[in-house]
Amino acid sequence: MKSWIVAAALTAWGAPSAHAQAFDWPAQLTVSTAVFEASLGSSAKCTRGGFSVPVKFVDATTSLAPDLFDPVKNTSFKQYRPINSDPDLTIDEDDERRYVVEQITTIHCTIGREASATAYAFQDHIFRITLVFDRCNTREERKDRFLSTATSPFVYLACDGIDMTEKDFDTSLFQAIKVRNTYGYTKQGKPGLMDFEWSKTIRGEFESAEREIIIGFGCSGRNEFDSQVSRRSEEEAFRCLIDVDNADPRRWSATAMYELFRPGLLSNDVTTRLTARRLFVDMPSERAAAQAMLPGLQNMVNDIKAQIENRVATKVLDEKAVSNILGAGN
Repeated sequence: MKSWIVAAALTAWGAPSAHAQAFDWPAQLTVSTAVFEASLGSSAKCTRGGFSVPVKFVDATTSLAPDLFDPVKNTSFKQYRPINSDPDLTIDEDDERRYVVEQITTIHCTIGREASATAYAFQDHIFRITLVFDRCNTREERKDRFLSTATSPFVYLACDGIDMTEKDFDTSLFQAIKVRNTYGYTKQGKPGLMDFEWSKTIRGEFESAEREIIIGFGCSGRNEFDSQVSRRSEEEAFRCLIDVDNADPRRWSATAMYELFRPGLLSNDVTTRLTARRLFVDMPSERAAAQAMLPGLQNMVNDIKAQIENRVATKVLDEKAVSNILGAGN
């Protein structure tokens, strides 16, 4: 049994979807966003959007790296500046500034009441899919009272309640992971940053990329669901199981599952397994997408650096002019 079988309890607004329960998520990597949305069928409601990366801090040391979500790198540290002191003209800060990557688009889909999927596409070919299990008791469309107008209603999907019941897809997914027997556990309730060996870390050109993904990957899903898990009684505890399938870099995947259990002397009695998150990445395509955005981003950073140089040069000239005036006739 493949580890991607039964990826979500993708129930279509209350009605089960046999097609979606055996959905092949890795097969969606490289397809277009239109094909992806059509494949999900009536169980999903999708919206499309763009993609941008933050460019909050720039100075002379700022450099770029082919990192999809955090490509702007800085080696210098901002020093504390007292209130009412003159601004540091060698630094350019803007918390709202972002670089829009026109070649990359996103599509976000809510799938029944169980999950939400976000796919990233480069030149309309999907290279990354993030699946978060919301586990709502109910999910329904509602009109926002404050953001809606008479001619333009603002409608959103409300996720109410938490379904903590282990589903058939949870059990089947765990069994598929168990068969592969390459999974590992993080510390109780916390992501394990150094647990790489159990995943048989990929070697070669994608090793660093995989390690970075694993460090940021864990059981954290919907906030309300996470809170409910952490509030279990003292008789129960939980841990995060993480499975990584890296046999094919073009279909790299990771699955995070909560395991609720009663601690025992010799072994723990696992009572419930609940899928929290899944991630599917075409690593070569993601790297190509990250590299493709660098030239435009570099132009933006270069423009900001030029503005910094002009500000500093102008200040130096102004200070010299003042000094000349003050020193005239002496």
